[in-house]
Amino acid sequence: MGAQAKRKRSHQSGSQEPPPRAGEGDPDPDLISLLPDGVLGDIISLLPTADGARTQAISRRWRPLWRSAPLNLATRGGVGSVDEAAVSSILAAHGGPARRFAVSNLALAGLDGWLRSPALDGLRELDVSYSAAASPKPAMPPSALRFSFTLRVAHLGCCHFPDAVAASCQIHFPNLQHLTLRLVTVSEHSLHAMLAGCTVLNSLVLKYCNGFRCLRINSRSLNCLAVHYSDNPDKAEEIILQELILENTPCLERLIHDGPYGDCGMRVSVISAPKLKLLGRLTDGIGRLELGGTVFQNGNHDEVSQGLGSL
Repeated sequence: MGAQAKRKRSHQSGSQEPPPRAGEGDPDPDLISLLPDGVLGDIISLLPTADGARTQAISRRWRPLWRSAPLNLATRGGVGSVDEAAVSSILAAHGGPARRFAVSNLALAGLDGWLRSPALDGLRELDVSYSAAASPKPAMPPSALRFSFTLRVAHLGCCHFPDAVAASCQIHFPNLQHLTLRLVTVSEHSLHAMLAGCTVLNSLVLKYCNGFRCLRINSRSLNCLAVHYSDNPDKAEEIILQELILENTPCLERLIHDGPYGDCGMRVSVISAPKLKLLGRLTDGIGRLELGGTVFQNGNHDEVSQGLGSL
């Protein structure tokens, strides 16, 4: 009897042992769910939009996180494939801050309303592009500039940038580090006004933009400049780039320019770029290249590498 009593007491005491802690006894513990909500929200915001929404099905713990995580809303597909109702529904339901808003191939008029949505307050990355087939180019709404104090990255495409909108470019972009304009029509004054407000800009990409003849760069932060241009405007009255001037670019290391091979009269002047390492493709399309005090004309660029030392 005594032995049986001991075994009984031993069995009872063993059954009262606390359950194993996370990571103990379970070969595949769910350690990620132990992270704070803020960390989990940041993880969700880095996922594609559909995958972020699917995290609600992981467990009850994850269910409310997607609606409060920093919004990463990106559409994809061909022309006319943007589901306007779905985008509007997501913006209406989202209660957290916004990290990225990307819609492309727009063939609809809902962009201004979306950009005014409170769900996009504090937006850090903006990537919007109308359909390239639209004619004339739609105007970028002024609401696209309401994120001037929070934007880190901006990609704008296939649109017209009205001077009235550019007037508000006196608002600074103190955090904008990367700016890409693709097939954008913008006046020379408006473009320079916008760039003057980008005080920490690291990279600038201009792809087949028009409306300005001269691009003059004065930036103490710019590290990379890429300019793609053409000598074949869509319309006879279209203003295209003819002169690029790097006036004061102490941090610029890479200049990437992609233009036609034929002589288009393009002029490139590098006045001050002491850290310039990559000058880009040199073709006969550059009628005049000035490096510091040295001038190369008519495609004679054999001694360009020697001129880089004088910048």
